[in-house]
Amino acid sequence: MPTVIAIDCSFSLSQLSNTSDGNSVSKLKLAGICCLEIIERLSEKLNLEHFAIVSFSSNVNVICDFTRDISQLKSSINKLTLGDKSTFRQFVSTTNKFIRKEWGCMQPCNIIVITDGRLDGLQEPSPHASSSATAQLFDFDCQLYFLCLETASNMRTSGCYETIEKIMEQNRGHGSIHTLLKSYNQLPSDILPTIKKFLDDNFQSFHAVVQCGSLKTKVTLYPKVNKVVTYDEEEDFEEILEIVGFLNISDLGNAPVTSRHLVLPIEDKNPNDSTATKTQPCFTVLLHGSLKTENKVALVRVAANSFGIISSWNDNKTKSNLVLSLFTPGFTCVPWLGDFRYLGPASLLPVPMTTKKGGTDLPTFPAQNRKGTKRSYAQPTVAWTRPTGLQTDVQKILRSVKKLPEKSQVFYKDLNRLRRAALAFGFHELLEGISQLLERECIQLPGTAHPEAALQLSHAARELKASVNLGYDYNLEPLKTDFKFHNR
Repeated sequence: MPTVIAIDCSFSLSQLSNTSDGNSVSKLKLAGICCLEIIERLSEKLNLEHFAIVSFSSNVNVICDFTRDISQLKSSINKLTLGDKSTFRQFVSTTNKFIRKEWGCMQPCNIIVITDGRLDGLQEPSPHASSSATAQLFDFDCQLYFLCLETASNMRTSGCYETIEKIMEQNRGHGSIHTLLKSYNQLPSDILPTIKKFLDDNFQSFHAVVQCGSLKTKVTLYPKVNKVVTYDEEEDFEEILEIVGFLNISDLGNAPVTSRHLVLPIEDKNPNDSTATKTQPCFTVLLHGSLKTENKVALVRVAANSFGIISSWNDNKTKSNLVLSLFTPGFTCVPWLGDFRYLGPASLLPVPMTTKKGGTDLPTFPAQNRKGTKRSYAQPTVAWTRPTGLQTDVQKILRSVKKLPEKSQVFYKDLNRLRRAALAFGFHELLEGISQLLERECIQLPGTAHPEAALQLSHAARELKASVNLGYDYNLEPLKTDFKFHNR
């Protein structure tokens, strides 16, 4: 995920520390050394990641926008300058705008804050505010890490540790606090092992094994995923991604997924043979080529009750990769495929019946019992996607008008159907127009028309206007009359 390295440039970082070799170095210089070490190590671990560098005091400056260019990131560290006091509230506000502009609110991010611990804190939440309103610090899911250029004992006695803990509470506890100094006479090189341990603990890439029968290969997933969140608990993401079967892309369709991850092979580096990785066969190459050629996807078990698919994906005409798409937990996460526990190879099916055209009657997706399926509606849904659809429904009503009163039931059935559709779409002007149309038809009835036809038309026009606010389930009923119609 994208990573922001924030450096505190307040005036307190101008404090000089005497090192064991007799020299002195400012804490701002130490912050720059820490930032450089983080960039170098993370670029090796996460070479596909984007990094940005931000400095803050009373003002917040983006000294390097999100990029993968390591040389640009390193050169921007020289732009660090001292400011006045540290205002963390301003940093949070500016970072929210910065991340929303670049990535939106749905992209999780890492924020590493390098500071001496002397932060002004945040505004205390109101006791009348809801818990959901006070728990959100950033507008996006964020892992917040504090690297403090101070000793742990001084952080606690000065109250700085308590201030940072309150900030972490407002970030829902996502992240951690680390002190980089053990004493005030440390050399800058003595801080580097602490930074290395911090990065190894929190920024490790996820390694797994993709296995299909006896074929397997080591891969890394980007972005990293460790847990699969279920409805009531978290499942550990298994290190062996077992391919349990293959599906046609047409059968899968646009299945809903929770996240997508690049599947990248891991090269087994042999120091004695520099050409081993070039000649050694790789299962991911075979899998990628077969999925792309056959237009299929591989169904993968990623946890005890969670599944995903591995598919071929290309962002342009020259570059193509394997992508792992994770489904929501459960065995019925793709409804039209049925329960995953009942899927099996087509070779286990009984001998298929031969159709009249000479083909075979193999079962296809969606998997369902058509005999036991009962539709929840009695007629097709009204869809006026084109003007001709609405015109056809109106003309059908007008044809019934010509045959009143024999077609009274059909006339009111079609009129109620059109009324419900107009209310569902919020098309109230249509009801007014149909009412005026019925009044005009009533006036233009020929002299040979049955007297009940005029009564039914005027009644329908009047009721259609009056029933606009009577709800969706209200039905227009025919007018009860004393006329008796005789066929002659």
